[in-house]
Amino acid sequence: MKEFVSPVKGKTFKIEEFPDEIIAEKTMGDGYGMFLTGNRVVAPFDCEVRVLCDAGHAICLEANNGLQIMIHIGVDTFKIQGMNKIHRKVGDKVKKGDLLITTDVNKLIKKTGNSATAIVFLSGEKITLIKDKMNVDYLEEDIIRMEEV
Repeated sequence: MKEFVSPVKGKTFKIEEFPDEIIAEKTMGDGYGMFLTGNRVVAPFDCEVRVLCDAGHAICLEANNGLQIMIHIGVDTFKIQGMNKIHRKVGDKVKKGDLLITTDVNKLIKKTGNSATAIVFLSGEKITLIKDKMNVDYLEEDIIRMEEV
């Protein structure tokens, strides 16, 4: 999907290195991780908000073509109140680049020890991380290669 762009700013890493077993073992799907350096989460493509966790630590999005992703900020962050500000609600239709969530990277690191964030493809795609261990900016293209299964 050429339209996919980075929903966050940070340094990429392989999903298998994610500091949470469920995500690292690809239980929910393939994807990649990023150590956040920015405080915003934006829509990586035109989509609809399907699931939004109350603490703002996770959001699931679905494109018109059925592509589904989850963006999960941090590890065990559902326990941390007041770290994330939600800017959308379930059912909202958003465009690529629209602001979804604002987080506090410094608080995230202080509370969890890192800023690991997962981008998980829930609809079965196989992901190859093209820009591994590289700093990427919001809306940057060509981070991943996606193979539909």
